[in-house]
Amino acid sequence: MMFEIVFFTSSKIKLSHARHLCRDYNVKVTSFREKTFHANYIEPRIYDREELLKQSYEDALQRWQKAVSKGENRLFFIEDTSVTIDALSIERETPGLDVKYWMEETDFANLDQQLKALGNNRKATVRSDVVLHLSPELRKATEDKNYLCFVSSVSGQVVDVEQSFDTNPMYPWLDNKTFNKWFMPDGCSLPVSLLAIEEADKHDFRANAFQQMLAFLEQHKIITRRTTPVVQSSLDSEESLFIICGPTCSGKSTLAEHLADNYGYYHIEASDFMYLSYYQRHGVASSVSIGDFAEQALHDQPEIVADQILENIEKNQIAPIVVTGFRSPLEVEWFRHYYAGSYRIVIVYIMADAELRFKRALLRQREDQLDSREKFDKRDAQQASMGLLELEERFKSDLIENNGSLEELFSYFEKNYLKNHQKNPINNQTEQLKGRKLENLILMTLAKQLPNRGYFTTTEIAHLMNQFLEDQPKSKNNISRYFNQRFYPYFEIKVIDGKRKYRLSNTGHGKARILLKNKPINLHPPTAESPAT
Repeated sequence: MMFEIVFFTSSKIKLSHARHLCRDYNVKVTSFREKTFHANYIEPRIYDREELLKQSYEDALQRWQKAVSKGENRLFFIEDTSVTIDALSIERETPGLDVKYWMEETDFANLDQQLKALGNNRKATVRSDVVLHLSPELRKATEDKNYLCFVSSVSGQVVDVEQSFDTNPMYPWLDNKTFNKWFMPDGCSLPVSLLAIEEADKHDFRANAFQQMLAFLEQHKIITRRTTPVVQSSLDSEESLFIICGPTCSGKSTLAEHLADNYGYYHIEASDFMYLSYYQRHGVASSVSIGDFAEQALHDQPEIVADQILENIEKNQIAPIVVTGFRSPLEVEWFRHYYAGSYRIVIVYIMADAELRFKRALLRQREDQLDSREKFDKRDAQQASMGLLELEERFKSDLIENNGSLEELFSYFEKNYLKNHQKNPINNQTEQLKGRKLENLILMTLAKQLPNRGYFTTTEIAHLMNQFLEDQPKSKNNISRYFNQRFYPYFEIKVIDGKRKYRLSNTGHGKARILLKNKPINLHPPTAESPAT
């Protein structure tokens, strides 16, 4: 069971870093905005650390008390980063608590010139202060303190030469914007941002403060460390949870949609969760390639997608399930090991000739624009490097060649894998289907637009929804708040003319199918005012 801790931060990079630092515990770190859509705390621009932390905490506490229900004992924390450059810290720590603004106003050439003029003492220290708000139960164990502060720091020096490099796709706090690009920890020959993650973790200035906080919560039995689960020894269902793997345009999604439409399966697409992880770290308009991010993610953290899919399955409680798009044997093994449901997991690999797959790519005209054989082969090569070829070798006993018609593919699969499955089952899962009412309405509304494959602004989604609903109209502001609060695996996002627009992802369509099958929304006839697609 994951324990939720709320982090007051407006920085998706700091949020990603916090989640990384909490990865060994059953802890879910959620930002305050994700949780409540309320604004973050106001951090005063003062140079007294104790007073800054106190005022920051008090402002965060006021916002917390307004946003959460009375008696809710969830925990929250804030974090403040400061930097001390010895040669510049004559009267006070410089840049000290003001490091964020100082970085915006300082370039390396100017800093280098200042340090050389002062004798070239390049020593520096980076410090992290984590302030944890305590629940009433924890206050009793800490002499009625409202909060505890955990501190860590790392010593090093400012680099002699500024290097040009890109932000790490998987670990965006190893970036080319913050002081990390200029800070070389003691014992290292590179700045933090250029260290391999294993080495960067050893010199992480926030790590010890977070470890102190986590150890405190573990000591008081609030959280626990992640442990290896007991692997299933018995299965209660004759039905299967299918994992369908294979290269681009081999027929994975087509087969999954057939299972969804004809057998009531919930289709989950792994790449939707890879995009979710990408957006959480880099936002929508980043120059970082999603392909490069995915390749590094599966190498460094192979459970990044599988873990989120398992959480989605637990949250939604929809069955049966078909998962498509896994690329690495390690993520498949992670899923198999941590899946706690009763369905028998069956892994199928679909293959088709490369030339045929390329022709299919041209026909489907997706946004990834695989419009040349060179681009297509490059995608194949990148997926192979993620582990797809190893998956093919490992599961070749369940390999299906899809070089013929769809009817042949469906017939072969049904004959060999669906012997005990009832076609067109009547599902009555709506009451058990988890998720906010507004989210479900958005999913069902956009599902009705799937034939157009268009993207919609939040204003257009509100307009479409209110055409469908017979009860009280939904405000555009509520829908905007839903999309601005966090990212979801249910939607593809595209920036068109400077505006974010949305449509259903494969996973979103998968959930909408179940919703519409069990609880159809009443449609009014389309009007001339329907937004263009």
